[in-house]
Parts: sequence; C-alpha cells; structure tokens
Amino acid sequence: MSNKINNKLYIVAYLAINILFILKYGLRYFSWSSSVLISIAYICFILLFFYLFKKVNFKVIFLPLVVAFLLLVLLQYYIDPYQLQVDRWSAIHNFLKNLFSGIYPYSAQTHLGGYGSPFPIWQLLHIPFYWLGNVGLSVFITVVVFIDAIRRLFDIKRAVFAFALLVLSPAFVYEVTVRSDLMTNFLLCAGLIMYFVHYKISLDNHFCFLAIFFGLVASTRLSAVIPFGVYFLYDFIRLGFRRQSLLILISLIVFVSTFIPFFLWDGEMLLFFEYNPFVLQSRQGNITDFIVFIPIGIWLSLSWKGSFSKYSFHTALLLILLVVITFIHNMYINNNWYELFESAYDITYFNMSLPFLITALLSQYDRDDQ
Repeated sequence: MSNKINNKLYIVAYLAINILFILKYGLRYFSWSSSVLISIAYICFILLFFYLFKKVNFKVIFLPLVVAFLLLVLLQYYIDPYQLQVDRWSAIHNFLKNLFSGIYPYSAQTHLGGYGSPFPIWQLLHIPFYWLGNVGLSVFITVVVFIDAIRRLFDIKRAVFAFALLVLSPAFVYEVTVRSDLMTNFLLCAGLIMYFVHYKISLDNHFCFLAIFFGLVASTRLSAVIPFGVYFLYDFIRLGFRRQSLLILISLIVFVSTFIPFFLWDGEMLLFFEYNPFVLQSRQGNITDFIVFIPIGIWLSLSWKGSFSKYSFHTALLLILLVVITFIHNMYINNNWYELFESAYDITYFNMSLPFLITALLSQYDRDDQ
C-alpha cells in the first residue's frame, strides 16, 4: 500500500479506538443519536487538528498541551479512586500495602473485591508511586518516557504531535482518570522499543541484556511481550538453534525467578489459588484463539522490515486482533453478539494499541521532511 493509504488507515484505527470510548460512556448519559453526533464532532475535530498542525508552528500548541497535561494530573486527584468501578489501581496499591505489612501480596483484594493480575516486576515498579500515595502517577512518567523516546528517534515536532494525540484521546483521558495501569504498560513498551532503535540495541550486539530484559518484560503482563516479539522475531529467527534456545532459556529463568520469593512465601496460593495472577491473565483467552492469533502474529512480525511506521501499525493491529479474536470467541460461546458495550467486554483492552497507533501516525510527516 502507498504511504497515503497507510496514513489514512492509521488515522481510521486511532479514531475507531476513541470512538468506542465515546459511544460506550456517552450512552450512559446521552441517547444513541446524541452519542453519534458527539462522535462525528470528535472525528471532525481530530481531522481539523491534523490539518492545522501542519500549517502552524508546533511550538504554539506546546504550552496548551502542558497545561492540559497538568490538568489531567489534577483531575486524577480530584476523583475519589474508591468511588471508581475500575480496580486496576487498587490491584497494585493493595498488593504493595500487603507487601509492606508482611502479608502475602497476592492475597490482597481490590477495593471492588477482586484480585490483582499484574506480575511481580510491574507491581514492584510502582513502589515509588505507592510511597507518593498514588500508583496512578506512573502513567505520567511513562508519557514522559514515550515522548522523550520520540524526540530522540525522530524530532521535537513529532514528539509534540504524539503528545497532542495522547491528550486529545478520550481513551487516554479515561485511563488517567480511573488510574488504570494498562496503557501505562504499553506506553513504556513503545518508549523502550524506540530507545532500542535509537541506540541500535539488537540481538547481535546485546544478546544477554535482551535475554534478561525479555524475562523481566514478561513479568509485567504477558501481553507486553507482543511489541518486542514483533520487533525482534526476524532477528531471532536468524540466530540459529543454539542461540535461540539459550535466549529462551535465559528469559524463562529470569521470568520464573521473579516469582520465587512469592512461591517461597506461599507457593500453594501462588500456583493453586483460584484467582492467582496466571489464571487472571489468561482466563479471557482460549487455546483455539491462539491457533488463529499466532500465525497472524508471525506474519505481521516478518512483514514490516525497513519501516518503523509499519512496525508500529503491525504491533497495534496485533494487539487489536488479540482483543477482537477473544471477544468474538466469547460472544460465540455465550451467544451475546450485541453486548459489546456491556461489562462482560472490557473495551479498555484496545488501549494497548494506542501508543503504537500514535507512533505509526508520525509517518504523516515523512513526506514533509524529504
């Protein structure tokens, strides 16, 4: 496909994710017709933004973006997290509260009575934010990492553009206000990938570092491995069987090692508790879903070489398909094809793709710079 067609496809995907949020949460307060009109207005606004951003000095909008960013910080504090019907934040907060109280962390229930699914490394990375009294602050740090990585790999103009697409995203605003850590995880992944590209970190010259790193990434949440799998699969295939085996072995050892303290603390609860983190991270899917998902993933991972925008879109597409395949399968099993906006289907999982859709959209300026 031509760059022009690709760019339009990236815009459509970005708009689609955000329109889902406008419709789902708009319908709680407005009629279908009003929600559709709001969606149309949002589409027009974003398309106008794309047009105007190329026409005006990007520095003009930088200060308003910073102000909007700070307002999001204040908004997060303004909303009482205990009144939210989203418990991703308390899955981390209560885990760490238990940890520092000498109570087995994975026994901690959220403020809604559920249990935490994040793996140990992701939980422990939130310790500084727990000490600050708000684990939701992690999203703002990962935004800084994400934007800085774009600045280093591309330029300041694209960094401001990406910053604006985050602030103008209803899905991102939702993540911030409910103190969710899902998009935070993938903002960090996208930022780290761009640092790897910028500093030319590859399996050839940083084999041991990456083998350890992959194990640590897997110990945040399993789906966080996908962006790195898409980026490194081609190089992994070229390693040869011995080095491939060694890479997998080191990564597995590191991954398993992160759970050893919790296994020694209470192995039975870690492995056999009905709501242990392994069960919680895998219960939405089904083995047949992966039979469909894996071949698509391999194809997308091997068909982007030479274009970072294609890498970004292929990663976003794979993350979207992970959710879509799971949803369709569950709809088929439960025979509830018309309940996408009901609680049974958590559309926030689509937010995993947003950082990569945004980096794909940076290609909007490729022709301008030539």
